Amino acid sequence: MNLLLLLSALLSALTGVVTGGRVERVPQAVSAQAIAARVADAAVRVATRRPVSVPPSLKASSISGLGHWTSPAVTEPLYAARRRE
Repeated sequence: MNLLLLLSALLSALTGVVTGGRVERVPQAVSAQAIAARVADAAVRVATRRPVSVPPSLKASSISGLGHWTSPAVTEPLYAARRRE
């Protein structure tokens, strides 16, 4: 039992020396803010590359929509085309 504790202590000491001590970790809040800033910058860059389309006015959309109302074509239902056994 004592030998295992001694070997464990030696292993911990050696791995601590080899790795150079504790590794610095970036706090979560700081990294989350940095990621959010990068995403916002990317969204701005994409938005500037896209062409801007102007939606039609109410009058133009009401005039153009008058001739498009037709009755749907009568077709066979999808289930009727299947073979039945």
